[in-house]
Amino acid sequence: MKTESVYLGHWKECTRDEVLVLIDDYIHWHDHERIKRSLGWMSPVQYRQSQGMAA
Repeated sequence: MKTESVYLGHWKECTRDEVLVLIDDYIHWHDHERIKRSLGWMSPVQYRQSQGMAA
């Protein structure tokens, strides 16, 4: 995870389940929504699908 998404004080206020939801949300964003120039302005999942590497 990127360091800007991890603030020590922020985590102290969260329950374990809330932290897990935040991590899941970050992973989903990272794989499905984050576009990359090197991938032709597609997300990693879109790129893999366009290459026939993912269902």
